[in-house]
Amino acid sequence: KHLSLESHPYHKFSTGTKFFVVCEPGTQHMEALLKVVYELYTDYVLKNPFYEMEMPIRFELFDINLTQAVQKDRVALLGR
Repeated sequence: KHLSLESHPYHKFSTGTKFFVVCEPGTQHMEALLKVVYELYTDYVLKNPFYEMEMPIRFELFDINLTQAVQKDRVALLGR
């Protein structure tokens, strides 16, 4: 991106946001959890009119819902 011409559209776009989950090898449901994370990101961050790309994610509703999704997944994995 930084090597492209400033006049080229590619120069203006970032590579996107990536999330990752740190877990034990073989842990199930991580793809589903990541899907939920990206859905929450879209709903609470990207749809926020005050958010600009490259900003740190600081949205309370995103944090609350993300925490709930992770806890729900943890409960499902532990069978509790």
